[in-house]
Amino acid sequence: MTGQSTEQPRLPVQAEGGTQKSGGRRTVWAVFCAAVVLALLCAAALPGGNAGIVLPEGDGADAHDIITEQTQYQLTRTDISTENVQQVVASLARPEAYSASVTNTLYWSGAWKEIHAVQYVRDGVYLTEYRDANGNSTRFEAVRDGNYYAWQRAGAAQYSGATGTVSSDDLSMIPTYETLVEADARTITEAGLRTVNGVSCIYATVDNAENGYQLTYWISTVSGLLVQADYTRGSELVRSVVVDEMEQEQPPASLFLLPDGTSLLPADTE
Repeated sequence: MTGQSTEQPRLPVQAEGGTQKSGGRRTVWAVFCAAVVLALLCAAALPGGNAGIVLPEGDGADAHDIITEQTQYQLTRTDISTENVQQVVASLARPEAYSASVTNTLYWSGAWKEIHAVQYVRDGVYLTEYRDANGNSTRFEAVRDGNYYAWQRAGAAQYSGATGTVSSDDLSMIPTYETLVEADARTITEAGLRTVNGVSCIYATVDNAENGYQLTYWISTVSGLLVQADYTRGSELVRSVVVDEMEQEQPPASLFLLPDGTSLLPADTE
């Protein structure tokens, strides 16, 4: 690596129609296009899908005899393998409320760039706060009930529209680990239990022969959340995702306010 690059891969983005709430039309579209480009930036680094590798569909059987689906998961079997890892992951469920720091590091042509964000989840609303290299908040994106919202930290401009194919994990550039359950079992080359920064994790590597990429997931057995993911091609690391500073507490309602004062949370939420 030669140091942090100021360049950023770009994607042609075709946005879906939305409703302009306030601010100039040009400013709104600039905010929205920038938001979607960064949300889908991984597709530029890794061809083949919104969040990286497109995994073939398969079936994931229920396996409550392997992991108890509770707030604090308890493993009843530790012999996790490529044969049963999909069943184990299928039994996990994410907490209803939490926050976590997300760092995406993209590598290309000997250069690298980090993208920092914080994901907040509560009451069915998924909010991503993007931050600059100094930790200062720059903009927000959120999804709720099939609707997408984007706004800057400063200013009154905001955008809303249909989510389309953009998921809550796409906003934070997190590879959705549930796709592991849908993968062709023959593409899972490794699986087991590992400890990442003191956290017991299920890990699994999925190999995509069509584009030559491998995606390795590390999923916490305690929270049911992804804690790390690495995209590699051969021995070359292409992209790394680290999710840390997790707190399973309800984020404050003040974070979910649009610039016009509208709350994204349900009306009966305090």
